[in-house]
This record gives sequence, C-alpha cells and structure tokens, in this order.
Amino acid sequence: MNNSSSTRRSRHRDADLAGLLEAAERVFSDRGYHATSIRDIAREAGFSIGGVYQFFASKDELYLRIVEGQWEYFFGLLDKARQADGFPRKLEALTEAMFRTFEERRGFFKLFLSERGRLTAGFSGEIAERVGQHTRRLREQLIILMRQGVEEGALRPGDPAMFASAYLGMAHNCIFEALSSGATHPSRPASEVISLFLDGAAGSAPPHHGVPT
Repeated sequence: MNNSSSTRRSRHRDADLAGLLEAAERVFSDRGYHATSIRDIAREAGFSIGGVYQFFASKDELYLRIVEGQWEYFFGLLDKARQADGFPRKLEALTEAMFRTFEERRGFFKLFLSERGRLTAGFSGEIAERVGQHTRRLREQLIILMRQGVEEGALRPGDPAMFASAYLGMAHNCIFEALSSGATHPSRPASEVISLFLDGAAGSAPPHHGVPT
C-alpha cells in the first residue's frame, strides 16, 4: 500500500513538473527571459509561487532546465534517427530531426539565441558549458556517422571530422536563415540539404545515392 501511494505521488510530481516546464517555456518564449518573473510562470502553470520554488530554487535554474530539455528532446529524436539502415537514411533522419526540433521549439530557440548575451556572466558561462557538452556529443556522433559514410562508399575517402563540420555548417545555416527571416521552417528542406552535401554543387553531379526519391 505504501509503495502504491509513493508511486502515485511520484507520478503526480512528474506530471506537475512537466506542466510547469511547458508553461515556463511558453512564457519565456512570449516575454523573454528578463521580462518573465516566477509569478508569471506560476500563473501560467496554475501553481502558487511557492509551488514553483518546490521544484526550482531560482528563475535561472528553471531556465537552465528548459535549455537542457531542448537538447534532451533533440537527442531523443537523434537516437531514433540512428536506428535507420545505412548512412544515407541515417543522415536523412538526422537532418529531419534537427529541422523538426527547430520547427517545434522555434520560439524558445529564438529567445535563447537573442538573449544569451544579456545574461549575467556567471549564468551565461554555465549555459555555455552545458551547451558545449551537448554540441560536442552531437559532433562526436556525427563523426561516427561520417566515418560510416566513408566506409560504405557514400562519401569519398577523407576526414570524417571535416565532413561533420561541413554538414553542420549547411544545416545550421538553414536554421539561422529561417530565424533571421522570421520563417517557421528552415530555409531549405532536409532533402535539399542532403542532396547538396552528398552530391556537391556541380551541375553534372548524379542524384544522391541510397535515399529513394
């Protein structure tokens, strides 16, 4: 009985935390970090102010948890993408995961990039450290994927790290173009990014191999 009661309390707490994080992301996205107060978040979530502080000691801690949540969401999609068969399909699934994350979390993504420079030096440094850890993890996984592409013959012999950098540059540019223009989708579809990456810009390049059209 005690175990059952404890399980129910744990489930309720998890549900409350999820609702609080969703509400906080909405408010941060709408108002910006500096214009948002714990009171605003509590009101949006249907919490008391004290209820918010039961989960998070400060607004900074709550904001950081949301930043972490964006990466957790992306890496969840990435884990599924890595289950695809063969290099081209994995690359296609990974690109779609990256673009989907942007499309579904665009408001917070834009807020994070625009306000990061206005945070205190200590807090900004903490965020930079966390983001750096995640970007290194992403890059390591991309290097492994590019090495697979070389081994399968989908990529020419070369440095997988260089291929990873080239790919990330193309994908990130599409996202940043969309942010700067106010678009809700990346400036190029995933299939176009993959085609350009695999085939290059030469007019005589054959259709990219391995991914059915």
